[in-house]
Amino acid sequence: MREGTLRNEVQEWLNHWFARRRKSLPRPDSLPADFDYFAAGWLTSMEVVELVTEIEAHFDIEFSERDLQDKRFVTLGGLAQLIVGCSTQTAESAKVKS
Repeated sequence: MREGTLRNEVQEWLNHWFARRRKSLPRPDSLPADFDYFAAGWLTSMEVVELVTEIEAHFDIEFSERDLQDKRFVTLGGLAQLIVGCSTQTAESAKVKS
């Protein structure tokens, strides 16, 4: 899958994930890429765990501790970049193994 297509898919998935939890959003795609969901207080510590777990399961990736501490992790666009990066690494690892 091309990186641009994957980034769009990831961004859409993230928007829907947050929209399901914040019913006041007019549309799932209404959140800007630079929206800092931590600064907005949208996630409890349990919700962070839930978000990470659901991302890893849905996109078949595993975040490293470094990924979770990356400054990009706090915005929708940054998180999408991290997911795409992890997906790319997973795909490349699978090619090497086969």
